[in-house]
Amino acid sequence: MTAAIPPTARFRPKASVLVRELDGEAVLLDLATGRYFGLNATGLRIFALVDGERSLAEIGRRLGAEFAAPPEAMAADLVELVAELEREGLLLRLE
Repeated sequence: MTAAIPPTARFRPKASVLVRELDGEAVLLDLATGRYFGLNATGLRIFALVDGERSLAEIGRRLGAEFAAPPEAMAADLVELVAELEREGLLLRLE
């Protein structure tokens, strides 16, 4: 993980964000701002796991198992996406 987002950090989607899945990809719509954000299949899985209960480390391990990849290989992409979704106001950091 990165210094800016520790592996123990937990996030949850902002209450005003709707998710619509289509053919394994998704569109997030923030009803508060009217902004859209697209996710591929991996991004959709990450978004589904970011529920406020799991830390980024836990999510990374789970993704590694699901995609048969070492957790470290998933960590950079995980942190990058979570950081971007936080910047866009779609995720809220809980700790």
